[in-house]
Amino acid sequence: MAHRHDVERFSRWAPSYDRHWMQRRIFEPVQGTALDLAAEEVPRPRAILDVGCGTGRLVRSAEARFPGARLVGVDAAPGMVAHAQASVRPGGLVRFEQAVAEALPFPDRTFDLVFSTLTFHHWADQPRGIAEVARVMSPGGRWMLADVMPSGLIGFGTRLFRQDQFPDPR
Repeated sequence: MAHRHDVERFSRWAPSYDRHWMQRRIFEPVQGTALDLAAEEVPRPRAILDVGCGTGRLVRSAEARFPGARLVGVDAAPGMVAHAQASVRPGGLVRFEQAVAEALPFPDRTFDLVFSTLTFHHWADQPRGIAEVARVMSPGGRWMLADVMPSGLIGFGTRLFRQDQFPDPR
């Protein structure tokens, strides 16, 4: 399950999330790179999952990049999911639902492509989330994981204040 304080904070943030400066400076470049790599690795996926989809920006971009693919975004924050659901046209191939990485509500081997961009450090049980991603990924599928790796003074601060949710580079 995601950290409760993160879920509450992101739910409150949902209405203005897409206008935040980090979208243009951080999220869009990271998501664009992940989409480019995904297109090289899995050029014609049948089904795509975004774990920690937020307002659904990556999923909507993937819809244009991978026409015909079934696209699903999950997020732990109800406010983010509601905002994402309001952004898609009814009857399309995109859907959003509330779920956590540690308990994905999908059958085994469902997705050819899984994204997790800048969300992994929010997962409360990262090993369990990794196992769930592996379970729902089809044979030969790919997981595009991009996250924050604090280093230098920031890395020291995260260790000092026991912010151990950030992955260790090793």
